[in-house]
Amino acid sequence: KISKKKIWETTAIGLPQISGSASYRHSLDLEFDFPDEALTAPGNEFMAIFGADNVTQGKLEATQLLFDGTYIVGLQAAKTYYQLSEDQKEKNIVDVKSDVANSYHLVLVATENIDILKQNISTLKQSISETKALVEQGFLEETDLNQLELMQSKLTASLNSAEVSQSVALRMLKLNMGMELDKEITLKDNLDAIMDQAGLDALVVANFNMGSNADYNLLSTQRKLLHLDVKRYKMQRLPSLAAFYQCTNTAYQLEFDFYNDANWLDAQNVGISLSIPIWSSGMQSAKIKQASFELMKMDNTIKHYESALALQFSNNTSQLKSKIENKTNAEKSVTIAQKIYDRTAIKYKEGLASSFELSQMKNQLLEAQGMYINSVFELLNAKVDLDKLQNKL
Repeated sequence: KISKKKIWETTAIGLPQISGSASYRHSLDLEFDFPDEALTAPGNEFMAIFGADNVTQGKLEATQLLFDGTYIVGLQAAKTYYQLSEDQKEKNIVDVKSDVANSYHLVLVATENIDILKQNISTLKQSISETKALVEQGFLEETDLNQLELMQSKLTASLNSAEVSQSVALRMLKLNMGMELDKEITLKDNLDAIMDQAGLDALVVANFNMGSNADYNLLSTQRKLLHLDVKRYKMQRLPSLAAFYQCTNTAYQLEFDFYNDANWLDAQNVGISLSIPIWSSGMQSAKIKQASFELMKMDNTIKHYESALALQFSNNTSQLKSKIENKTNAEKSVTIAQKIYDRTAIKYKEGLASSFELSQMKNQLLEAQGMYINSVFELLNAKVDLDKLQNKL
């Protein structure tokens, strides 16, 4: 909205400008001191102008720019400035989407972690109940029960910590979405749903379009403004032409009385004014050179940024491939750890494994599950980074 008003502000420079003014002047001591009788004598109205102590004047002036090279460039610059604001808006939107996506994933990870911990606690409670019965019957030692209870205590502490993390992540999500922190929201997706929608294979083989990057577009528009700046200084060497109209109404009075004894005189002028720059001792050339050097700097910046973007795209793509492999390996590790734990649990019930072994296998399973959740989180964030680079969020 600001940039739209800026366009009109620049456009209005070349449209008619009308201004009005009013003034009152009282002379304490006149250069020509005439007797009042001479000033008030019939037919001496012209002489009264020189002897009037009080002068009241109203003035109306209108101007119209006919030609000015800098005005033409200014109109182009105003439109480019609007494009710059659009590019900045697009960049801000991409940044906000990126922050929201990462916060959303963090909440999902925290929720998934809570679900896993609750499932493990539920399974462990069943094992504790069974172990307690075996201890009471003398088949197992109380140490086995204590071992499982210790594990339950650790899992409960981890669950409490995970719930706090979820609450913090949820508040951060609300903040990034511009919502009130005390407002209730519900996330519709889970990690599996997000992964199904990711379309990772297409991202890995995609080609990078430089023009899709918000930062690159912003730099390109800034370059256009610098180019117009060079053009503006060059245009200042051309003449400027304007037309004007003036209307004045002046009252000369010996004694100030707005309604009586007022001799109002009207005057109207119309014309054109031409301003021609002739010699500035090299100042204008220095301004053009400075603007040209700024343009050269921007060209170098864009060239460097193109290489940096290409490198970043390559790195992000490699990172995404690596995170996909990590996620696949972590998934296999969970499956294997689950099988090992299930077999150990069976052996434990049959008296062929100790509670210490069962605890070790449970910890191993929890570690594998934690690594899997972390691999999914890192994979989703890598996807967000790649999408942000290509403005596909």
